[in-house]
Amino acid sequence: SLALVDLYFRTGPTMASMRTSVWLNVLSLQILNAWAFPVLSAEQYPGYEVLEVLREAGNFVRELPKQVEKSVGTEAAPSTEEPLRPRVPHRFSSKMTVISSETGVPSTGAGFFAQDADRKTMRLESLRPFPGTGELLTNMTSLMRANESWDITGGNHPMCRQLPMFGAQRFADLFSWAASPILSQYAGERTVDGRNCSLWRLHAKNASMSLCASGDIPVELNMSVFIKGSTGSAKNFNSTYRFFGALTVGSEVPDFLFQKPSICGSFVPPCENGRGLDPVELDAYVFHPGLSVADYNIEDQNVADLAGDALFICMDCLQNQSSFIDHNYSLISRYILQVSPAFGQYALCNGYPDTKPPGPSCIGGDPRLVGKEAPFFAGDDESRCTATSPIGFWFGLPKGGHCPPGQVPGKDAWAGGCTWSVQKRLKTIHQACLLKDHGYLNYCKADFLEKKGFPRSMAALQAAFASEDPTQGGCKDVGGPDSEPESIVV
Repeated sequence: SLALVDLYFRTGPTMASMRTSVWLNVLSLQILNAWAFPVLSAEQYPGYEVLEVLREAGNFVRELPKQVEKSVGTEAAPSTEEPLRPRVPHRFSSKMTVISSETGVPSTGAGFFAQDADRKTMRLESLRPFPGTGELLTNMTSLMRANESWDITGGNHPMCRQLPMFGAQRFADLFSWAASPILSQYAGERTVDGRNCSLWRLHAKNASMSLCASGDIPVELNMSVFIKGSTGSAKNFNSTYRFFGALTVGSEVPDFLFQKPSICGSFVPPCENGRGLDPVELDAYVFHPGLSVADYNIEDQNVADLAGDALFICMDCLQNQSSFIDHNYSLISRYILQVSPAFGQYALCNGYPDTKPPGPSCIGGDPRLVGKEAPFFAGDDESRCTATSPIGFWFGLPKGGHCPPGQVPGKDAWAGGCTWSVQKRLKTIHQACLLKDHGYLNYCKADFLEKKGFPRSMAALQAAFASEDPTQGGCKDVGGPDSEPESIVV
């Protein structure tokens, strides 16, 4: 969490030969097998591309078959031109810099890493500015213990989720491969941030890792994986960890770093500043498929205010509407909702009844309370109980909180009963009008470069719904169901 990052940043740390085609072929098969089982498509959260890499790099290392080493015989002596291979301590912690990329935009932030390989535990913390604005920080802690993992966000007011939608996050020792003369290849000397280190590489067809180490001390770990999505498209993900100076090792690494936080057993309580209040009107936008009437059902879906959806559509466009984000989006609809302001923990919802894999599926959030967050978990408490955000808000509409027709949430909705209702669908437009006819991607790119929020993108989306006059940026209403669709049992 942010508090732990602050604590460690204030206190600081206390301290080629044999390679065969058999090895490469077996490793490639192991990696392809790991990728053969697609996970649910996921919204692109800064921080989660780090987890994509971590998951696949873990598969990469974990599946190194012992039988390969046995099949190639006795290890040959290392070349006299090579330094000794690094043997990174099994239990260590260190401050670090995390470098990755969202939507092609490099992102660099502070981080903290700890592992105990013998106990199969790992902790990764990152604190980075949100792409497109310097006002908010995204804060994430991922804890892996054997075959389980938890993601902690919200800074000084943390909340915890398990997110299987990103695939199983399991512990894997990301460093031990470098000590093997069969698996690692010496690639010369480098200088990283003024520190001299020896570079070791592990490479296969669709993934690679490198470790630059000063003796047994890791200086830079790089992981690059080529991940195939559920619709067949593929994307390269890359993460780099740059470690600082001496490590904290052995018993000096605190045990609490590897313990499951108590907050991981429950949802956060509803916002106190929204309890006992009448429902508020929410002008909500949603990017959705247009394959059937069922796609207008916003139960168990994520919606957004104007700023939040302008940002989401922007991110989808920057990713070329790839399967890693997109759920066959083709329409954008605007609704007027009544919601209880006692907001709960935001759920990540994906899919529609007619998408592959079918949905909707919501995880990580309250099953009844309307969830709320600044996009990408940005801000303290994910900005859940605040009134404004420079990048708007996203909302989760759980099926369990949907009011029956003709009803709206009451003042006691925070304690029980329904928490949201649909008043009216105002308008639905085709994405091509906004994205192609009005050049939405150009506004989006300009906003990203300026890093002052998304004013151009917001204005373009607002204009598309304000009229049907194309000269004014308007888009035609393509229509939809005249009334709210019935609840769908999935």
